[in-house]
Amino acid sequence: MNKRGQELRRVAAECLMGGVSSSFRVNPFTGAPFYVERAEGPHVWDVDGRRYIDFFMGHGACPLGHKRPEIVAALREALEAGMFAEHDSHTSAALAAKIVEHVPCAEKVRYTNSGSEATLLCLRLARGFTGRDKIVRIDGHFHGVHDYVLCNNLAHKIDRGNPGDRLSRIGGLTAGIPQAVRDTLYVIPWNNAEVFDRLAREKRDEIAAIIMNPIDYNNGCVTTNREYLAVVRNICDRHGILLIFDEVLSGFRTGLSCAQGYYGVAPDLCALAKALSNGFPLAAVAGKERVMAKIMDERDPVIAGGTFSGNLLGCAAGLAAMGIMETPGFYEGWHSRADAFLNRLQAVLDEAGVPARVQWLGPNFFIYFGLREPVTEYGQFAKMDRELMERFFRGCIKEGVYFHTDFTVSAQHSETVLEEALGVFKRVARGL
Repeated sequence: MNKRGQELRRVAAECLMGGVSSSFRVNPFTGAPFYVERAEGPHVWDVDGRRYIDFFMGHGACPLGHKRPEIVAALREALEAGMFAEHDSHTSAALAAKIVEHVPCAEKVRYTNSGSEATLLCLRLARGFTGRDKIVRIDGHFHGVHDYVLCNNLAHKIDRGNPGDRLSRIGGLTAGIPQAVRDTLYVIPWNNAEVFDRLAREKRDEIAAIIMNPIDYNNGCVTTNREYLAVVRNICDRHGILLIFDEVLSGFRTGLSCAQGYYGVAPDLCALAKALSNGFPLAAVAGKERVMAKIMDERDPVIAGGTFSGNLLGCAAGLAAMGIMETPGFYEGWHSRADAFLNRLQAVLDEAGVPARVQWLGPNFFIYFGLREPVTEYGQFAKMDRELMERFFRGCIKEGVYFHTDFTVSAQHSETVLEEALGVFKRVARGL
């Protein structure tokens, strides 16, 4: 952090708690906030005017790139219309129609303002629809920052004593979360359908839903497979349990049909955000009509609403983003460019003798330092070389390539920009 950044941090800390608006704003590699002046395409500029190649892309919320002209134009038109937030419009209806057209599980849509709100509504809707209270969660999966999802929510918070064949111990409840939250949850290891099958048979009258990330980009890039998801889908159907996919990060990365289309397994409900509006505040719950209808139940509805839900600016940005993603050949060009770049990044690390595994699916990736084999389960994270990782990313940031969390090759990272980034990676890797 240079002179102006340091001064802004001091001034901000006088009135803004910690000098930041979110507890996730402090960079995990530098230990300091990163204050930005502007962003465009694949770049951000800090308050000292220095340009960085951005692989953070707003927590992965801007996979189409910063300041897309199509989205800026749509936002200007929405502002000219008056930026009303308390009414629906042609825009909110048109975006919902696009979601229904492209996302396999989507028969109906209800907007929220953030991914956390979307997962919270998914859980409430599952409980209201089934009349059951318990939710099954995956040990290590992140679903936002409300009380029901903050335990066991990242790889470093898993039950490390679990060999993978039993329920996980619930841990990591932060200050302010009632211990009673434990009684609403079952936590199980991922990619083991037998544990879920056994739990579902024993507790089927208690369990409303199981929620999971179909692609886990919150822990870098850890994936599952169609066979596991299909078995989970079958177990849910047999016991009247709803299947929920958190597609806040995975949505629209592998294609317009999201991860559920990529794997060919549709949930009952899914949460969408981030890429849905390319970083503008908007999220949605989409799902089967029979479940979503509980929101409008005349006798005992599941409450789902808010002043800014489906706001004009968010929906305008979402409709413009959807138009970009619908362009013929868009994903093919984007993914092939990302694939070529990430293969070369692995080669750069290998040639420099740096023990690391580059792992990706679509445009999202991670570098697991200290590991060379494919990362398939969270126990492997204990073997990572975190000191080496921090040295590498601090070096990249110092040389003008920005990393934070949620690594993304955006659609506006051109071959020229990626070549420039590879040059930085080579210098930093050799310096290690």
